[in-house]
Amino acid sequence: MKKFLSVLLVAVIVLSLAATIVACGKKDNKPVVVTDLVLAQEQYGIAAKKGNNALISKINEALIAIADDEMQTVATAYGLNSEIAVTSSTVNPFASASDASWTNLVSRNKVVIGYTVFAPIAFDVVDDVPTKGYDIDLAKAVFNYLNTTYSTNIVVEFLEIQWSAKEAMLEGGSIDLVWNGLTITEDRLAEMCISVPYLNNKQVAVVMSNNADNLTSIDAMKDAIAGAEDGSAGEAQIEKNNIGKEYIKCTSQLDAYNKLKAGTLDVIVIDSVMANYYISLEK
Repeated sequence: MKKFLSVLLVAVIVLSLAATIVACGKKDNKPVVVTDLVLAQEQYGIAAKKGNNALISKINEALIAIADDEMQTVATAYGLNSEIAVTSSTVNPFASASDASWTNLVSRNKVVIGYTVFAPIAFDVVDDVPTKGYDIDLAKAVFNYLNTTYSTNIVVEFLEIQWSAKEAMLEGGSIDLVWNGLTITEDRLAEMCISVPYLNNKQVAVVMSNNADNLTSIDAMKDAIAGAEDGSAGEAQIEKNNIGKEYIKCTSQLDAYNKLKAGTLDVIVIDSVMANYYISLEK
């Protein structure tokens, strides 16, 4: 009987140790950025409908005016000071714009800004309103400057959008601006009126740490299941570099990140600004 109990005790201990090892393995399996693989260096801009140069001129003016003080304060809250792309000496390319887009906005006393949820750009949504985020706080600071400078009373409203619908929503007038980590590209410059660059960013590949040694290059990812936000710069990089044997469109960058953690995807391509922030939160 004693021998049986001893064997049983050893078995229980072995099983407990095995369970602990498995649990630790799962716990330690976290998203990581693939080192030495920057797919694109890029910059963010704020977009309006094509032709709304006067509105973007005012946005540029405000960004330049607060670049050395309030913008730095906002960036400090999200650890983004080193990524700021605009300075007090930045030139406003739309300074002479005279179309009616700014005066129309002033007469409405309201600006509607389209956003998607991803930290540290726009997050902690309460009653459909993002309460935190670099772009959220920066937008408020910009319109506070404009209201003070021009004695206007423009109220900032935020509307969550599908990223792939942003151009149509600008054209249709349901939003006035896309202010949400929008990568400046030649195609977008042709389709929208875009501000001076205000934040630097990179497109990076993110994998789970258990796969990090296997997915170290584009070639190593040829048999992976890849994902990115529909209509995003990350999606463009996956297409350009033929990453993965299968591609899954995601509704947002956060959706892609969560699908990676759940095991639905092997690799995702997202903004470094977002990747670094979310990975820093992993326990």
